Amino acid sequence: MPDTIHRNFKTVEDAESARAALLEAGFQGSAVQLNLHDARAVDTPTLAVENIMESLTPDDADDTDRPVHRPAALLSVDVDNGEQREQATALMLRYGGTEA
Repeated sequence: MPDTIHRNFKTVEDAESARAALLEAGFQGSAVQLNLHDARAVDTPTLAVENIMESLTPDDADDTDRPVHRPAALLSVDVDNGEQREQATALMLRYGGTEA
């Protein structure tokens, strides 16, 4: 059954490597689409709210002290059947793809 699967990647390089592996495995270029995520601009009001929210919880009570990792790229692959789905999923996982 035709479907499209999507995976996020931490770096553009990982996404590009996964795309190259998919093409090498026989997926058509038109079936594999790479989209870069726009970097979110940090404005003063947003930063102020984030700082206030972080100050409301003790440091060891949550993960607010750790930076939020935002994906750099989204890779989408059109698959025609379950076999292609498994193959594309395995290849994208190999390069660090996570579910969108």
